[in-house]
Amino acid sequence: MTVTTPRGFRAAGVAAGLKTSGAADLALVVNDGPDAGIAGVFTANRVKAAPVLWTQQVVRGGVVRAVVLNSGGANACTGPAGFQDTHATAEHTAAALTSVSPRLMLAPARSRSAPPA
Repeated sequence: MTVTTPRGFRAAGVAAGLKTSGAADLALVVNDGPDAGIAGVFTANRVKAAPVLWTQQVVRGGVVRAVVLNSGGANACTGPAGFQDTHATAEHTAAALTSVSPRLMLAPARSRSAPPA
Protein backbone atom coordinates (compact mmCIF):
# COMPACT_ATOMS: atom_id res chain seq x y z
CA MET A 1 0.00 0.00 0.00
CA THR A 2 1.26 3.50 -0.87
CA VAL A 3 -0.02 7.03 -0.48
CA THR A 4 -1.55 6.89 -3.95
CA THR A 5 -3.16 3.49 -3.49
CA PRO A 6 -4.60 3.00 -0.01
CA ARG A 7 -6.33 -0.32 0.58
CA GLY A 8 -9.55 -0.50 -1.46
CA PHE A 9 -8.42 2.03 -4.07
CA ARG A 10 -6.67 1.91 -7.45
CA ALA A 11 -4.90 4.82 -9.07
CA ALA A 12 -3.24 5.44 -12.43
CA GLY A 13 -1.77 8.40 -14.25
CA VAL A 14 -0.89 9.01 -17.90
CA ALA A 15 0.22 11.68 -20.32
CA ALA A 16 -3.00 12.39 -22.25
CA GLY A 17 -1.70 15.35 -24.22
CA LEU A 18 -3.17 18.17 -22.14
CA LYS A 19 0.28 19.53 -21.30
CA THR A 20 2.40 20.61 -24.23
CA SER A 21 5.48 19.30 -22.38
CA GLY A 22 4.24 15.73 -22.68
CA ALA A 23 4.30 15.29 -18.90
CA ALA A 24 1.74 13.21 -17.04
CA ASP A 25 -1.51 15.20 -16.93
CA LEU A 26 -4.41 12.82 -16.29
CA ALA A 27 -5.12 10.58 -13.30
CA LEU A 28 -7.90 8.23 -12.27
CA VAL A 29 -8.55 7.13 -8.68
CA VAL A 30 -11.10 4.34 -8.20
CA ASN A 31 -12.77 3.26 -4.96
CA ASP A 32 -13.14 -0.54 -5.10
CA GLY A 33 -14.27 -0.72 -1.50
CA PRO A 34 -17.67 -0.04 -0.03
CA ASP A 35 -19.45 3.15 -0.99
CA ALA A 36 -18.27 6.07 1.08
CA GLY A 37 -19.67 9.51 1.72
CA ILE A 38 -18.18 12.40 -0.20
CA ALA A 39 -17.77 16.10 0.39
CA GLY A 40 -16.41 18.85 -1.81
CA VAL A 41 -15.18 22.41 -1.59
CA PHE A 42 -15.85 24.48 -4.69
CA THR A 43 -14.98 27.86 -6.09
CA ALA A 44 -17.10 30.82 -5.04
CA ASN A 45 -16.72 32.35 -8.51
CA ARG A 46 -19.94 32.96 -10.43
CA VAL A 47 -18.37 31.41 -13.52
CA LYS A 48 -17.67 27.73 -12.95
CA ALA A 49 -16.09 25.23 -15.30
CA ALA A 50 -18.29 22.39 -16.58
CA PRO A 51 -16.45 19.75 -14.49
CA VAL A 52 -17.09 21.85 -11.37
CA LEU A 53 -20.83 22.01 -12.14
CA TRP A 54 -20.88 18.25 -12.86
CA THR A 55 -19.03 17.43 -9.64
CA GLN A 56 -21.33 19.64 -7.57
CA GLN A 57 -24.26 17.53 -8.82
CA VAL A 58 -22.44 14.27 -8.10
CA VAL A 59 -21.48 15.36 -4.58
CA ARG A 60 -25.15 16.08 -3.82
CA GLY A 61 -25.76 12.35 -4.46
CA GLY A 62 -23.43 11.52 -1.59
CA VAL A 63 -21.46 8.64 -3.18
CA VAL A 64 -18.47 8.64 -5.52
CA ARG A 65 -16.74 5.60 -7.00
CA ALA A 66 -14.02 7.33 -9.02
CA VAL A 67 -12.31 10.66 -9.52
CA VAL A 68 -10.83 11.86 -12.82
CA LEU A 69 -8.17 14.52 -12.27
CA ASN A 70 -6.13 16.46 -14.75
CA SER A 71 -3.59 19.20 -15.05
CA GLY A 72 -2.87 21.36 -18.02
CA GLY A 73 -5.76 23.64 -18.78
CA ALA A 74 -8.94 25.25 -17.54
CA ASN A 75 -12.37 24.30 -18.83
CA ALA A 76 -14.22 27.50 -17.93
CA CYS A 77 -16.51 29.40 -20.28
CA THR A 78 -16.99 26.46 -22.66
CA GLY A 79 -20.80 26.59 -22.66
CA PRO A 80 -22.97 23.57 -23.48
CA ALA A 81 -20.12 21.87 -25.39
CA GLY A 82 -17.97 21.89 -22.24
CA PHE A 83 -20.72 20.24 -20.20
CA GLN A 84 -21.28 17.68 -22.98
CA ASP A 85 -17.54 16.90 -22.97
CA THR A 86 -17.66 16.50 -19.20
CA HIS A 87 -20.66 14.18 -19.43
CA ALA A 88 -18.95 12.14 -22.16
CA THR A 89 -15.82 11.81 -20.00
CA ALA A 90 -17.93 10.49 -17.11
CA GLU A 91 -19.84 8.09 -19.35
CA HIS A 92 -16.69 6.73 -21.03
CA THR A 93 -14.94 6.32 -17.69
CA ALA A 94 -17.94 4.59 -16.13
CA ALA A 95 -18.14 2.22 -19.10
CA ALA A 96 -14.45 1.40 -18.85
CA LEU A 97 -14.88 0.69 -15.14
CA THR A 98 -18.13 -1.23 -15.82
CA SER A 99 -19.90 1.01 -13.33
CA VAL A 100 -23.66 0.95 -13.09
CA SER A 101 -23.79 4.75 -13.15
CA PRO A 102 -21.31 7.57 -13.79
CA ARG A 103 -20.78 8.49 -10.14
CA LEU A 104 -17.56 10.28 -10.95
CA MET A 105 -15.99 13.51 -9.85
CA LEU A 106 -14.27 15.42 -12.62
CA ALA A 107 -11.62 17.98 -11.87
CA PRO A 108 -11.60 20.95 -14.26
CA ALA A 109 -10.02 20.13 -17.58
CA ARG A 110 -9.49 21.72 -20.94
CA SER A 111 -12.55 21.09 -23.08
CA ARG A 112 -12.14 19.21 -26.33
CA SER A 113 -14.56 19.02 -29.20
CA ALA A 114 -14.36 15.23 -29.53
CA PRO A 115 -15.18 12.75 -26.75
CA PRO A 116 -12.20 11.07 -25.11
CA ALA A 117 -10.88 7.89 -26.72
